[in-house]
Amino acid sequence: MAEEKDNSFTIVEYMRDHSGYKCGYCKSKDTNFSHGKTECMWSHQMSVNAYQDLIDRGWRRSGKYCYKPTMDKTCCPMYTIKCDAFNLKLSKSQKKVLKRMHRYLSNGGVKEEKAIGNENSKTAVGNEEYVRPKFESKQDLSSIALCKNDVDMAENVGFTAHDVHGSIKTSLGNEAKKNLSSSKEVIKSASQNLLVIKSQKGSAGPDLNRPPCRKAKDIRRERREAKLAKHAQEVMSRGECPMETKKIKPSSTEKTLEDFLNEPLPENPAHTLEPWKPHFGPQYGYGSFHHQYWLDGRLVAVGVLDILPHCLSSVYLYYDPEFSFLSLGTYASLRELALTRELQRRVSSLRWYYMGFYIHSCPKMRYKGKYTPSFLLCPETYVWVPIEDCVPKLEESKYSRLNEDLSATDEDGQVDLSKIPILHEQELIRYGMYHALNPDVDDEEEIKEYAVLVGMKSAYSMFLYRS
Repeated sequence: MAEEKDNSFTIVEYMRDHSGYKCGYCKSKDTNFSHGKTECMWSHQMSVNAYQDLIDRGWRRSGKYCYKPTMDKTCCPMYTIKCDAFNLKLSKSQKKVLKRMHRYLSNGGVKEEKAIGNENSKTAVGNEEYVRPKFESKQDLSSIALCKNDVDMAENVGFTAHDVHGSIKTSLGNEAKKNLSSSKEVIKSASQNLLVIKSQKGSAGPDLNRPPCRKAKDIRRERREAKLAKHAQEVMSRGECPMETKKIKPSSTEKTLEDFLNEPLPENPAHTLEPWKPHFGPQYGYGSFHHQYWLDGRLVAVGVLDILPHCLSSVYLYYDPEFSFLSLGTYASLRELALTRELQRRVSSLRWYYMGFYIHSCPKMRYKGKYTPSFLLCPETYVWVPIEDCVPKLEESKYSRLNEDLSATDEDGQVDLSKIPILHEQELIRYGMYHALNPDVDDEEEIKEYAVLVGMKSAYSMFLYRS
């Protein structure tokens, strides 16, 4: 499907204001600067092509307000970031979120919480998960609690435990002392039984009838070698040289994003999730849309999206905090990436997923760099640079020229001010004519700043409103 022609026009009003304001990332009171604060440029009307050009120069919108951070002055520089949705590579943590959602929809259940002493309760330990063993009696639980010096379980045998730099202080009442004495007897008896079991096991020795245990990686290596040997024999039987043949490449079993999202649910799943969206390609046109998520008929999240000629731009997401255990922020981003890939199959130029700003100086905002492959926009030359090449520079300095080509310049920033279209008193004229008709208006410096910030392409295509 060919890209739709944009016949609409854009009217903007530039507001020049360089005052600092409170930063929402580092909380500094007056060190966050944007060109015009949040009033940098008001969009009376904007075409999708115009906004595509603006975000490719570091602009973003909030409603009709368009803003661009002053990168070399602000305390937390914000770099425009985009992900190549067509070549998306899922990380382990992203796959984990998709699998968790599938399990929840299939089997139901609630957020896993640590439950001390509960039978078979799941508890997170590092990056792994284990199931607490089910004990047959309180006596067994008491023995294990004392042996492991477990603070929480120690309360089951009469201790009042207080954590003091990793040590445990105990206050024992009469009843607790009896429990402690009884527990000591249990431990002593268990220790004696354990010695008997060890001595019996030691005398028996290894079972010679059982084959020795082998590591899984050794088994896989032997299978691979056997497969290569078989292939070499087949090649030689045909009179070919094995060294001249290409190596066998294992078949790709890597699951795509769509494989995870479209994985079939059981016949009667516990929950149903419906990401509602119009079926545009974009036959419903470009512009702003709401991406809704309905869980069992209940609206749980809404993503605000801009569908533009070359990208899907994620504007905002809000969701019901009751379902935060499903990592709806990450899940919604993956859904939006899937939507971008779907649109790309219909409009070849639409392949990018824009995630707003990447702020390396704010650790909470670095998660955007985990969507790969991603690129950051150089704030001086406005070319896209792979994020892995940018991180070392940002580690050294919050603000950095990301483009390593020192000879590169911002060619789009070279604007002839006299050619800028001006909308004045409902008439469209060029700035050269406007200045001649209004010689007392001293705004040339402001117009020059506006032109450099929006770039030549936008400066010549957008109508700048002047009162």
